[in-house]
Amino acid sequence: MASMASSGMNVPSPSIAVIGCGSLGTAIVRGLMNEQKAKVRPSKICAAVSSQSSANTLHDTFEDSPIEVLVYQGGNTNAARDCDVSILACPPHSMSNVLGEKGMPDALKGKILISVLAGVQTSSILKTIYPAGVPSDDERCWVFRALPNLAVSTGASATAVEVPASETPAAKIGLVDLIMQQLGGIVHVPALLMDAGTVLCGSAPAWVALFVDGLVDGAVAAGVPRTKANTMAAQMFASTAALLKEDQRPSALRESICAMPGCTTQGNLILEEGGVRGVSAKAMKTAIEAASGLG
Repeated sequence: MASMASSGMNVPSPSIAVIGCGSLGTAIVRGLMNEQKAKVRPSKICAAVSSQSSANTLHDTFEDSPIEVLVYQGGNTNAARDCDVSILACPPHSMSNVLGEKGMPDALKGKILISVLAGVQTSSILKTIYPAGVPSDDERCWVFRALPNLAVSTGASATAVEVPASETPAAKIGLVDLIMQQLGGIVHVPALLMDAGTVLCGSAPAWVALFVDGLVDGAVAAGVPRTKANTMAAQMFASTAALLKEDQRPSALRESICAMPGCTTQGNLILEEGGVRGVSAKAMKTAIEAASGLG
């Protein structure tokens, strides 16, 4: 694996395969090319897909990209063999077929496999690759689990990264962290909490978008042009996130804004009347239960 100098620092330059390069996989490829992050700079990216139409789309999308993108149609094992790191991004139900391909254990030997599959445990991945049992450290691949969201394309993902097994080499842990930091912020989570991390990082943005939609509709009803309402709402969420990242508790932030009687307090009363907190918690609980059944 090569390294490149950037701003006086050595930046790892692994070759990275994205196996199952659909919507999330394509977003990951975009994020890996983000020169603003400079955590890693892939020497090349190999994108593996099953259909010719998907291959054509990827060819067109990344034809003039700053990093070489090689597209493999029906060549998952070849993509893994040709790269230092593989990111598994296929649908969860396709995992067995993809990792069960002839030659896959040899293609992954000594390498890193990062799964971004919701609900699929690391143990299930290892059993699929090595049905007779995990071989010695020199012969095996090292499986990591990370659950990002579509904001990987801009380097702004919230990503839950499973705490790896104690025997995992420190150098491999460090490289995986850098790859995921290239795609956004990361939080290390114990294996037992990964389904919750999946939902909070990966699913909740859809609910936030639903809430924003309602806020925008209300602003439009009051006469604000929709484009301006969308812009203001997006910036409002970005500024709120910035405050929360400063370790300010959500309840404390809410109370500080609602400190005086006025429009904020009146709106807050309506949200409480509608049970927004209880409904949000119930949505999380239900989605976590669904995530646990995906694998």
